[in-house]
Amino acid sequence: MCPFCKDKSCKVTERPDGKLACDCGKHSWPNAAVYAEALRRKNLTVVKAVHTWTQGF
Repeated sequence: MCPFCKDKSCKVTERPDGKLACDCGKHSWPNAAVYAEALRRKNLTVVKAVHTWTQGF
């Protein structure tokens, strides 16, 4: 599944040239290592979280 597409049915496939791309064609990665890093960074991103060290509740 593509980590950046809103549609959950968008799958990532490997093209004959070795690049990875999602089915809709909006996102692509040059190799599997870059794709793995994109997944890792996506999982680290927290949106709209309250940071107790900078903000009050």
